[in-house]
Amino acid sequence: MDDVFCRPASRENLRAMVRGLLSDVPRKNMWQVAEAAGHASSDRLQDFLARAAWDADELRDRVREFVVDSLRAEDAVLIADETGDIKKGSKGAGVARQ
Repeated sequence: MDDVFCRPASRENLRAMVRGLLSDVPRKNMWQVAEAAGHASSDRLQDFLARAAWDADELRDRVREFVVDSLRAEDAVLIADETGDIKKGSKGAGVARQ
């Protein structure tokens, strides 16, 4: 996926985001993702998401291709549905059962 990003810093930030998202952190907000990736604050990753130049369509297509190749089977069906996930808390946006 590296060649989707022009700058080395963007490639490093992508890796940090993925490490944080795949970590065992129970809540995946930007602060926890950044800490799990070894950052002192979320500033660097927030800046990456807001300002980095990259081709979102190309990255999406590559991730999709990787997933399809990894899970390929004649009768396979993949459904990603988080609408029934029980949310934690009671005051934040989207915590009620969807």
